[in-house]
Amino acid sequence: TLTVLALLCYILTAASYGASLFLHAPDSPVLPSQPERLSKLGRPLLFLGIVLQIAAIGAWCATTHRSPFAAEFGTLSVSAWGIAIVFALMDLRRRLPALGALALAVASLLLLRGLLLFRAPVTEAQIIANRLVSLHVLAILFSFALFVIAFGAALLYLVQNHLLKQRQVGGLFRRLPPLDTLDRTAFHSVAYALPLLTLGITLGFVQVMTASPKFALATWFGDAHTLMSLAAWLLYIFYFVVRLASGWRGIRLQYVLIFGLAVVLSLYIMPTSMHRFP
Repeated sequence: TLTVLALLCYILTAASYGASLFLHAPDSPVLPSQPERLSKLGRPLLFLGIVLQIAAIGAWCATTHRSPFAAEFGTLSVSAWGIAIVFALMDLRRRLPALGALALAVASLLLLRGLLLFRAPVTEAQIIANRLVSLHVLAILFSFALFVIAFGAALLYLVQNHLLKQRQVGGLFRRLPPLDTLDRTAFHSVAYALPLLTLGITLGFVQVMTASPKFALATWFGDAHTLMSLAAWLLYIFYFVVRLASGWRGIRLQYVLIFGLAVVLSLYIMPTSMHRFP
């Protein structure tokens, strides 16, 4: 019930941020104050959703006596929660309703997927209770949340750039953040996400080495999930190299970030022998 209420808050947040963009259009038949009120409604709904989800995750752990990462429901729930927290912290510094609409839409989809898997088996493997494993998963999930923000900023950059080339400087163009703001938001998101992803991958490797040093390398490098995680890590390293060393700017960088999220999301469906729920 708490998770469903949190999902409802996230959906309403995404809807309020998204609707405010269109209600601000010059030809919109509404009072000027209405879009502002609708946009301001998004923030309390977002924080309410975060609080409800904290309670939901805590209740699930208390009921099952397991880590939230012992089931796909918990993992997806924490993923959605991470996106909500990351955007909420960003929203405290600058209001980016367009980015919020995209980020919370992704969070809602992940949480909905988690609810559909609510009755899926909960693993009895004791390794899930290991703190090192929990830190490993948490670091990676929060890096994914930041990559979602970078993806949203990149996507909006492409939309804004298209409107600019078409000289459509009214309506939606005026409500989207400037290109420079979107570019900096994406860059800062990846700048925080990459160390978290590095930490998560490193902790996973340390855990494998500790548990089975004799077969660690063969097992770790032979897992498709691990290989795709390394591919995502290398892709974001490439993003920094071409931006800081090769001077890439503009559209090409945004396509790297969009493709990067596709690689990240593929981890949820990647076959694996080490990251599965029996």
